[in-house]
Amino acid sequence: MDPLRILKALSNPHRLSIILWLKHPEREFGVQEHTKALIDFPHSVNVKSIQKRCGVSQSSVSTFMSILENAELVKSRKIDQYTYYRRNEEVIREFGDWYNKEVAIQNDKIEQLLETVTIDSVIKDEPK
Repeated sequence: MDPLRILKALSNPHRLSIILWLKHPEREFGVQEHTKALIDFPHSVNVKSIQKRCGVSQSSVSTFMSILENAELVKSRKIDQYTYYRRNEEVIREFGDWYNKEVAIQNDKIEQLLETVTIDSVIKDEPK
């Protein structure tokens, strides 16, 4: 898992939306064409469905998906002439754990921080 690559991949609103939509693919995209063939690759969506939902060109969606795949946020499978994608939950979970440990402020740290700040010091430091 490369956190910087993941953060860059998610910095684009379309790519972030795709990852969020793929969390609930049946609800967001409906039943897919090759549902029976996707038994070993469940919860996946073809590029055409993603393109329709995004409202951008097929080549743009292919670029988006390539970036997400390079960041290991999605996995792909080709069936006939269609490419299907689904979330890589293991990497997403690993990234979430890393983010919570390294970046996010924990509740106990917030309380410690708040103990060091007084209203007077905040008002005094504000520009006039």
